[in-house]
Amino acid sequence: MTEEGADMDGSLVTEEERLETVRDRAREVLAPAMVEFVKWILRSAGERNIRRIYFLARDGWPMYRAARILGRDVEPAVDCRYFCCSRYALRIPCFHLMDKREIADQVCVGGVDVTLRKILKRGGLDEKEAERTAEVMGMREELDRVLPYREILRLRESLLEGELFWRYVYSHAAKAYDTAASWIAQEGFLEPVRCAVADSGWTGSMQLTLKRLLESMNYRGKLEGFYYGLYHIPEQADPRDYHAYYFGPDGKIRRKVYFSNSLFECVFSQPEGMCVGYGRTKEGMAPVREKGRPENRALLTCVTEAVEEQAGEERKELAERTLDWHIQDPGTAQRNLARLMGSPTREEAEAFGGMAFSDDVLDADQTLAAPLSEEQIRENRFLARGLSRVGLRRDPVHESAWMEGSILLCGRHVRRHLWHNRLYKYALYYRKQMGERRKR
Repeated sequence: MTEEGADMDGSLVTEEERLETVRDRAREVLAPAMVEFVKWILRSAGERNIRRIYFLARDGWPMYRAARILGRDVEPAVDCRYFCCSRYALRIPCFHLMDKREIADQVCVGGVDVTLRKILKRGGLDEKEAERTAEVMGMREELDRVLPYREILRLRESLLEGELFWRYVYSHAAKAYDTAASWIAQEGFLEPVRCAVADSGWTGSMQLTLKRLLESMNYRGKLEGFYYGLYHIPEQADPRDYHAYYFGPDGKIRRKVYFSNSLFECVFSQPEGMCVGYGRTKEGMAPVREKGRPENRALLTCVTEAVEEQAGEERKELAERTLDWHIQDPGTAQRNLARLMGSPTREEAEAFGGMAFSDDVLDADQTLAAPLSEEQIRENRFLARGLSRVGLRRDPVHESAWMEGSILLCGRHVRRHLWHNRLYKYALYYRKQMGERRKR
């Protein structure tokens, strides 16, 4: 953003005002919620005899910083490590172990403003390769057109019928596999220590991908995961290895409705660029990163500092009591976080909504709360979204990673639009819950 940012109806907010709001909410809302979660991770790991936790980049950065402070005097001791990775950095080498249909299922999925270019780059293709593939498909002029959900599903079949796309995918996957395997081994995953991963969560796909890579490296140990929330667990996974703090795939629907996973991973993150792979150096393997986003750095630093300060206070209390922590069931701290996410004030929407964000496997030029018109917000209601999913609406729906923030920034009929947004989310999570139960 520039020195001053204007929202949709013309009011101005300076960067200093944004920073002060974030600093305040970080101390009062974000840090207490995160520290309670990290205390739960450490206690749960101890109960399961887990002696090492890998906090997965980049969401795991504030968790890791808190765990390093909280875990100093905790028995049994837990070795807390930060593992530099991303969905992209692990998924591309894992394609080396997968067939075409399984890969197509992973690249042809929905999201915010999905285009053919995004889908092709999910397969590891660079810009020139994506353009060449689109040309062969007869879609060169449609590379950046936002695709309705039904077209994304049809595109899957088109990709399966082609050849050029798969030559590129498997070429990149083979090259990425060796360096990723070397990085994983260097970070100690093959050592005889019972370990787990910790992350924000949502689908648990990172744990499954990492486990698949480890098994290809002759690892036969158990890999568990601790998550803030899980909407879904991969079908191939053992549910007993996935542990959720705030909500799991079944139940807790109201918590999901008033929760924003996009806001969570946007504010709890490392300000460095995303890891896109690994390379060899004189010292060994090292992550290859994209350039960081300077517009988020100051805000993310505020949040991490608040989390560290809160963790330090909790550690002092633990030392004074010489007892185990009192770990609250998700209560006051999480209710405050739900209020910020699901019913933000205009001030909060302005402060957090302008943060750079991408919901895809690669960073993209998006903001957390997309600047939507009232008509575009109406397109996200239950009926309109349903028509789009079944193909009765041809135009794509303009989405926002944090719709509640977009509604506040629009500033028109806020209560009505928030009500409709909650109605849609209730219907979405009830449908997903029924789907999860049918799988059993």
